[in-house]
Amino acid sequence: MSELYNIIFNPDYAFLRQAFLVGAMASLSFGVIGSFVVVRRIGYLAGAISHCAFGGIGIGIFCRQAAKAAKWTTLGNLLDPILVAVVFAIFSALLVGFVQLRAKEREDSVIGAIWAVGMAIGILFLNATSGYFSVSQYLFGDILLITDFCAMLVGLLGLIVLFVTVVYFKRLEAVCFDEEYLRLRGLNAAFYFQLMLVLVAVTVVLMIQLVGIILVIALLTLPAATAARMTSRLLPMACVATVLCLLCTWSGLLISTIFDLASGPVIILVAGAGYVFVLLGTAMKRG
Repeated sequence: MSELYNIIFNPDYAFLRQAFLVGAMASLSFGVIGSFVVVRRIGYLAGAISHCAFGGIGIGIFCRQAAKAAKWTTLGNLLDPILVAVVFAIFSALLVGFVQLRAKEREDSVIGAIWAVGMAIGILFLNATSGYFSVSQYLFGDILLITDFCAMLVGLLGLIVLFVTVVYFKRLEAVCFDEEYLRLRGLNAAFYFQLMLVLVAVTVVLMIQLVGIILVIALLTLPAATAARMTSRLLPMACVATVLCLLCTWSGLLISTIFDLASGPVIILVAGAGYVFVLLGTAMKRG
């Protein structure tokens, strides 16, 4: 209880309050987009996009370190790896979507290749980067280290994702359940599928701040999969998934702070425990 009191009122814990606020803002888009991913069953596409985003992080770190080495301090501060990762992830989403819709080859092989190439690009740029830098927060996540700029970026991108989702919700819902309905109405189903992947890409980059690239898919799918056990309708599922994601994020942050643990893995373990609990409860009811 004293830890919770310090988090709320102690001036020295301002960074923790910011972490809780960022987690709340990010959860709004996580629950909604995660529901699309679960219903449309495109977790493997989201995985490819998240790992391709590592290429953007590697490029961002390389450019930032190069700018600082050239004494362009202002430019170096502006070249945040997450900002570059957003651009790279959107490009990756469009490429993955094109492969999904148009490729003549086996799509799983092509998407696997895109997944690996994105990671390889990131590693090559990191190897070419001089000076000290750390990539652990991008791989495993640490919301406690989030900068003010990244916090504002998370809030802005989260609002954009929510706005686009609300405006096109019915059409995105049709993409998940009945693409033929869109075609019969004369709408471009491929465009809205690509739009969904772009929203996934932006959301994935936001998630990197919380749990890192390696654990992104878990936080994207676990709360939504848990919500899917409670309701079969997309809108209620998205609302429940948003609440669950918020609870998992806040609970994980609190537990990791009290026991001095890494926040990202703890958040995922809390989400996984919630999913197993609901899964067992559902099985017991059926039995």
